[in-house]
Amino acid sequence: MNKKSIIKILIFNFLTMATFNFAHPVTPTLINVLGLPTYTFGVFYSTMAIAQFVMSPIWGSMSDYKGRKKILVIGLIGYGISQLGFGYSTNEVAIILFRILAGGLSVGYITVSTAYISDVSSKEERIKYLSYNTAATSIGGSLGALIGGFIGVYEYKYAFLAQCISSILLAILVSILIKETVTEKKDNYKMYFGHLNLRKSSIDLRSSIGIMMIVMTLITITVTSYSSTINYFLEDVANVSTTVNGIVMAAAGIIALFMNVVINPLLSKYFKEIKTLVVSLLIAGISIILFSLLDGYLVLIFLVIFIASSALITPIQQSIVSKMAKDNYGEVMGIQGSFKALGMVSGSLMSGFIFDYGNKLPFIIGGIASILAFFIASRVKFNK
Repeated sequence: MNKKSIIKILIFNFLTMATFNFAHPVTPTLINVLGLPTYTFGVFYSTMAIAQFVMSPIWGSMSDYKGRKKILVIGLIGYGISQLGFGYSTNEVAIILFRILAGGLSVGYITVSTAYISDVSSKEERIKYLSYNTAATSIGGSLGALIGGFIGVYEYKYAFLAQCISSILLAILVSILIKETVTEKKDNYKMYFGHLNLRKSSIDLRSSIGIMMIVMTLITITVTSYSSTINYFLEDVANVSTTVNGIVMAAAGIIALFMNVVINPLLSKYFKEIKTLVVSLLIAGISIILFSLLDGYLVLIFLVIFIASSALITPIQQSIVSKMAKDNYGEVMGIQGSFKALGMVSGSLMSGFIFDYGNKLPFIIGGIASILAFFIASRVKFNK
């Protein structure tokens, strides 16, 4: 285990997720300024997710053969340039094209940075560092949303410009400071396209790892239904500013930070990972549904419970999957990234198109998906 490398990648993941979230609070403003239909917030989110579905295993398997660092750099630069195009576009077609580019390139960084943590951590401590990674990316994303919200007060396009500049600067620093973990490059590299073969899945969905992939898809539907809707809900329904929007996301990040730095490592000492996972899935599903149905202070209480419980799920699920992998962490994390992207596509599209029929329906659908994941995961025995 290399603690210096772990600390470095965690810091970069924090800064990267902060940068990746500059534009989230101002995206509803972009939609409203351009006079686009309500459902476009779901369409823009889903097109990015589709590109992530396609590219995640490709980047992951490529990094197993060609190295992690160059993929990290490509992902950062590509995302920055794509977001600049997104922010300064004035029609739907151009925006969708730039969202596809942003999704396909950013997922290179996201997938490979997770594989990098698996490279430099031991199996025994992997859950701890994956929890730290979730905490770092959560608080980083929240800080980025807060910064983007304040920038957006002056001009929403400035948030996209800041995103581009910051991404390029981070790419330069990664190329200088991050140490390559794939030291033996393989010559017999074949680009992975198994996830695109609809007739033959590369993973048996009835196996333990296959079940975990399904759980990832369902919980991503839950999180995406919430995250892709809450910004638009706050601005369009609650009529709050981009600054308040950013503050809400920052508060969520602080809760997630506490859960992953303090609570998750504590739970891992006393409970099996799978038990913590299934309980968290049930709590997340019930709490987001109650958030949708109730009024007054109870709404805030159940929202906090949802944010706290859902924050535990991803690092635990990633730890279980990484322990099932052999020496192909990049490929497995890439395949998992595709299942995650599938959930992002489903969650964002459903949220976008049903929002006008009921602005709390996306949250209810997300809750149902999490409860379904609970039933699937609780009926399967996993090896430790």
